[in-house]
Amino acid sequence: MIYKAELDFDCHKSLSLFLLKDVQNAAEIREMVTKGTLHCCVIKPCLIVHPFQIVIAANKAVISKMQDRMTTRTLSTEILYNLSISRNITQSLMKFGIGESDKTMLVSIIEEAGENRSEIILSHFKGVLCPIEELCNFSDEVLIKMAYKIKDSELEVSSLTDSIITRIVTSDFTSV
Repeated sequence: MIYKAELDFDCHKSLSLFLLKDVQNAAEIREMVTKGTLHCCVIKPCLIVHPFQIVIAANKAVISKMQDRMTTRTLSTEILYNLSISRNITQSLMKFGIGESDKTMLVSIIEEAGENRSEIILSHFKGVLCPIEELCNFSDEVLIKMAYKIKDSELEVSSLTDSIITRIVTSDFTSV
């Protein structure tokens, strides 16, 4: 049901990911996250091929926050921004963040070591919790390739996940 990963050792934080389907209150969730009353990042699963994408983006966000170098105002928007290869904040948030009518979503929660806010945060979602292994059922490979500008010829020598991770990791160096 859950995907959990420790983030950069120096930050003492972990990331928990939850996959939900049949969510009935996306507009309410979006508003709560935007206002900062629900401390999580909510992501469109159609653009995620593997949870490791989010781990990399969240790790970059946490490190940016520690160094006081965040591009956006909150940790959740920084994760969405880091998932994108675009350096346009608004475009990144619209592409990877949920819409008001979305029914499936990935909930990403960053916690301090020993902290457990997941149950409280998830109680706000009116939907069905799914095993994270079902993520592939919601991923859209065509949309993913378009979002990350991946050509079929690249996939002859690399996996889709590796190509995406490379773009996320190097986006700070390749932006113009």
